[in-house]
Amino acid sequence: MSFKRVVSFIMVMAIMLTSVPSAFAIDAGTQYSTSSPDGTLTATMYLEGGELFYTVTKNGDTIVEKSRMGLETEAVDFYSGMSFVSTSTSSWNNTYSIPGGKKSVNQDNAVQREYVVSKGAAQLKIYMRVYDDGFGFRYYIPGMGETIIEEEYTEYNFPDGTGGWGFDPVNTYEGTWEYYSSTSLNSSTVSMPFLASIDNNSYWALFTEANVYNADGTYCPSILTGSSGQNMRLSCAEDQSNFGATMQAALPFQTPYRAVVVTDNLNDLVNSTLVQNLNPESKIADTSWIKPGIAAWSWWSEDYYGDPNVPEGYREVPYSYERQKDYVDFAASMGWEYVTVDAGWVKWTDGTIADLVDYAETKDVGIFIWASPYVHTPYGASRMNLRKWASWGIKGVKVDMTANDSQVGMSFLESTADYCAELELMVYFHNATKPGGEERTWPNIIGSEAVLGSERYKLYWPPAPTAVHNTTLPFTRNVLGSMDYTPVALSNTNKNTTQGHQLAMSIVYETKIQNYADSIDIYANWIGTELLRVVPASWDETKLLDGFPGSHAVMARRSGSDWYIGAMTVDARTLSIPLSSLNLDPGSYTAYVYKDGATGESISKDVSTVTSASTLTIPLLATGGAAVLISKTTVPSMPDDPYTYYEAESATLAGSANVVSCVNCSNGSKVGNMGSHSGSVEFNVTVPTAGAYKVKVNYLAADERWPNYSLNGGPDTQLKIRLDSGSWNVVRSYVTTMNLNAGSNTIKFTYPNWGAEIDNIGILIP
Repeated sequence: MSFKRVVSFIMVMAIMLTSVPSAFAIDAGTQYSTSSPDGTLTATMYLEGGELFYTVTKNGDTIVEKSRMGLETEAVDFYSGMSFVSTSTSSWNNTYSIPGGKKSVNQDNAVQREYVVSKGAAQLKIYMRVYDDGFGFRYYIPGMGETIIEEEYTEYNFPDGTGGWGFDPVNTYEGTWEYYSSTSLNSSTVSMPFLASIDNNSYWALFTEANVYNADGTYCPSILTGSSGQNMRLSCAEDQSNFGATMQAALPFQTPYRAVVVTDNLNDLVNSTLVQNLNPESKIADTSWIKPGIAAWSWWSEDYYGDPNVPEGYREVPYSYERQKDYVDFAASMGWEYVTVDAGWVKWTDGTIADLVDYAETKDVGIFIWASPYVHTPYGASRMNLRKWASWGIKGVKVDMTANDSQVGMSFLESTADYCAELELMVYFHNATKPGGEERTWPNIIGSEAVLGSERYKLYWPPAPTAVHNTTLPFTRNVLGSMDYTPVALSNTNKNTTQGHQLAMSIVYETKIQNYADSIDIYANWIGTELLRVVPASWDETKLLDGFPGSHAVMARRSGSDWYIGAMTVDARTLSIPLSSLNLDPGSYTAYVYKDGATGESISKDVSTVTSASTLTIPLLATGGAAVLISKTTVPSMPDDPYTYYEAESATLAGSANVVSCVNCSNGSKVGNMGSHSGSVEFNVTVPTAGAYKVKVNYLAADERWPNYSLNGGPDTQLKIRLDSGSWNVVRSYVTTMNLNAGSNTIKFTYPNWGAEIDNIGILIP
């Protein structure tokens, strides 16, 4: 072929390339693919007609179809007219640890591509990181000065037929998880994370973001809005515009990482630490003071202030220093590390937080206190208050009520974490944005709420959590990091899951600060409490043994050589758990199995000897669950109880009072039918000397019922027991003081109206 013919051929080809449809007009020399360390996940970026796009595949299958990238500032619109400048790659394989979490060691093994485009004199950099279990990218604008971020063009174009789990945007992230069909996604706006099922559950993709509120308040959290073809567009959450704020940014500038966990199985999904990996390394050199743990917490079960819509059974209960000392005592007896003191502590008249800290130190218990973002209030998390509270010796703060998905909100969260770190205070956030792995940078952030949890039961705020919602969380919200759901709720009258389901949450849900919802007066009488006494807040290893979002979850977590298994379900099912999946060391173990009882309001306990060759078979009720400990050395047991008890069924009964079977009561019985003076139960108790004695009444009632008691045939005294036990199958304690004579005494209980049922009474003898 002659030189002229060669030139003519090249010119014709050039004309053809400029006239073909844009889908085929990828700019020559701009397409670059980046593969994960194991080669299974590939992200490709390219310019097409001066516009920026990307695709992602896993094992050669499409995860994200051709999707737009780009950013608009007040100075430059990186939507079109871009030219390729350069690209380069780097890689690393590191490990790091964060106090607490789903595993003791995280691996950060990535390949990163820097991709640079220009428009005029301005440049935009895209950093694409590719991991074996997902990818993340962020935009970076170099330079000096400042700019306004006008818009982001990031899209996630799902393959046809993709559906998934999410909820409508809300700045507290307290939404009910539900399934969105591929059709409904076209017209839906959803919060992140959003869990997509791709190719009929062949792949799982959790769309979220990372490095959000540890980047000097540079950006806002984002949401996803669908359009035809299941093309999800990323945009700022509504709070950013509601607050009338523009996205003002100092240069150089970066966005959060647009993070997507991609796996071909659910075990890899729940084990992912992708969002943590996408964050900068720790800014805290010495993390020895950061100690995850379990907390006793009274707000859900007995303390409430001010909402007239709360039903009569949840009247305000006096909130005091003396009562919080009881919580300290119980936490110490359980071996729990903390007590969380919620809103109301400023109102105490009988002591202070400083007093409580001093008392708790004698019991080896630490104190967290409630705070708010309203810095001008006594509870406000201002620098002045935080410094003062730290001087009292508290271990950390629960910062509530932020509810601000804006650049300003993110700046507040980071500045709080930053100053708390300086003061060696741990912190966790309620009513705030979802976590994005910021705990890697600020390990003193030991958890967050960002979930519709047990408080909805207590406040009767619809919707209440359901078993469907609860069994979706392990595959969505909890993947991102510690989740303070405040589980194990027994004393609410609006129950919709079993006691076994609630107990399982202590294992299935991972958090570095586990605030158990119910009262010490409930747990003191419940067999499941013996397991709560040994479940840790930090894990060395996690395995999903079985599960599906919105259906069931069977999670195994290892602490040292002990394995804990939690199972939750929507429909009734029988679990078959081969222990070979846990890689147990040789030898015999003891399996402690706490499972659904005959009804949802009780659990039964089985103890057996097992080996790695054993298989556990556990039946679960509908909306049920189970919790298991497998150990060679750890033995669950109830805390020591100093009271001397007298059983109601052994007391003197009169009138309509009679003995009733009770699966949750001591000795399996209680005394009922006590109402309207028609029945009574009289105890004969003995004390060594005359004086004032603490008397504990263990009762059952589905609503508020006040008894009278008579000492040694004397006049009636009314006990204003303001809290029900949650049902006629849950035992609650109430402690009062009675002046008893030396030797034998009679204590007779009657009810002027309808009566509660009595399990037993206890006398505390010094």
